[in-house]
Amino acid sequence: MSYITEGSTFKGFLKISAPIVANNVLQSVLEIVDLYFVGRLGAEAIAGVAMGGVIIMVLGSIIIGLATATTAFVSRFYGAGDMHNVGKTIIHSLYLGLVFSLVLALVGSLFAEDMLHLLGAEEEVAAIGASYLGVLFAGCFTMVLLWLVCSSLQSCGDSVTPMMIMVVANIINMVFDPLFIFGYGMGAAGAALATVSSRGVGLVIGIWVLVKGKDLIEISSVRRLDLHLIWRLIRVGVPNTVQSGSRSVTFLVMTAIVALYGTAAITAYGIAGRMELVALMPGFGIAAGTAIIVGQNLGARKPERAEKGVILSLIIYGVFMILISIAYYVFAPQILIFFDPSGASLAVGVSYFRSLAPFYPVIAAEVILSFALNGAGDTKNPMYATLISVVFLQIPLAYYLSEVLGTGIEGVWLAMIIGIVTQCIFLAWVYRRGRWKRTVI
Repeated sequence: MSYITEGSTFKGFLKISAPIVANNVLQSVLEIVDLYFVGRLGAEAIAGVAMGGVIIMVLGSIIIGLATATTAFVSRFYGAGDMHNVGKTIIHSLYLGLVFSLVLALVGSLFAEDMLHLLGAEEEVAAIGASYLGVLFAGCFTMVLLWLVCSSLQSCGDSVTPMMIMVVANIINMVFDPLFIFGYGMGAAGAALATVSSRGVGLVIGIWVLVKGKDLIEISSVRRLDLHLIWRLIRVGVPNTVQSGSRSVTFLVMTAIVALYGTAAITAYGIAGRMELVALMPGFGIAAGTAIIVGQNLGARKPERAEKGVILSLIIYGVFMILISIAYYVFAPQILIFFDPSGASLAVGVSYFRSLAPFYPVIAAEVILSFALNGAGDTKNPMYATLISVVFLQIPLAYYLSEVLGTGIEGVWLAMIIGIVTQCIFLAWVYRRGRWKRTVI
C-alpha cells in the first residue's frame, strides 16, 4: 500500500518526510562542521565564507525554481500513474539544470570578488570569499544535478535512497574538510573543494540509481527533446525562482546593511545564518514531504487528503521550532563563543538571537504553507508573498529604522520580524481560500 495517496495519512507523512528530515539534519551537521573548521581560520574567514554563501544563494535561485517545478510535475505524474512522463520530466529537468549550472559557473567565476566588494567586504574578507567561491562555482554542476536527482526520487515516494546518497556524500565531505583546509593548506577554498568533490560522488551514485535502480521510471524510453515540456517546467519554476531570488537578494542587501556595522557584525550574522539553517533543515525536509504529499494526492484526485498532510506538517514543525527558539534564546552566548572563540561577534549575535528566536514558529508556518502551495503547482502566490513582505517591506524598513531613525542594528532585526509576520499572514490567507486544490500545471 502507498500510504502517500491512501491509508494512514500519518504513515504516509512519515514514509516520505522522515528520510528527508534525516538527510537535512545530516546536512545541518555538515554546515556546523564546515563553520567550525573555517572558524579556526579567523573571523575574516567566517565573514568571507558567509558573504560567499549569500552570493551562492542569489545565483542559485534559478535552480531552486527548477527543483520546485520538478517536484510539482514528477509527484503529480507519479500520483496519476503516468510513469512515461515521470521519466521524461526528470530527463528534461537534468538538461535544464546542466545548462543553468554552466551559466552560474561562468558568471560566478568572472565576478566573484567584484560581488563581494559590492557587498561591502573589506579587502582581506573579499580575497578569502573569492577563493572559496572560485572553487564552488567551478564545480557547482555537481550540487545542482545531485539536488535535481534527489528531488526526483523523493517525488516518486523514494526518500530513503536520496538520504543514503547524502549520507555517503556528507561523510566524504567531513573527511575532506580538514584534509583540504589544513592538510593541503587551501584554507577556505578547501571547504569548497570538499563540498563539490563529495557532491560529485553522490551525483554518480544518484544517476546510476535512476538508470538502473528505478524500474518503474521510464528513463530509457525518452529519446527526443520536448520543448513544450521544457516550457511548462520553466513556466511553473519561474515564479519560485523569482521568490527564491528575491529572498536571496534581500539577504544580500541585508548583509550589506549589516556590513555597515563592521566585520564583527558580519561574523555574527554569518554564524546566526548558519544556525538558523540548522533549524530550518528539518523543516525543509518536512515541507518537501508536504509538497510531495500534496502533488501526489492532487494527481490522484484526493485534495482532502492533501490538506490533512499540510495540517499534520504545520503541527509537527511548529512544535519543533518552538523548542529551537527556546534553545537559541537561552544559549545564544554559548553558540557564538563556540564558533567565534575571539568573542568579537558576541554582543551583536546575542542581540540577533534574542530578537528573532521568538518568531521561529512563525517561520515554520511560513515554510510549510509555501511548500504546500508550490507542491500544488501554485508558485505565483508564494512569490507575491515574498515580494510584498521581504522586498518591498523588509529592505526599506531595515535601512530606515537602523540608519534614518538611528536605532542601529536592532532596527535591522525589527525589520526582519515585520517581514516574517507579514509573509506568514499572506500565505495563510491564500491557503485558506483553497484555490490551490484546483491548480492546473
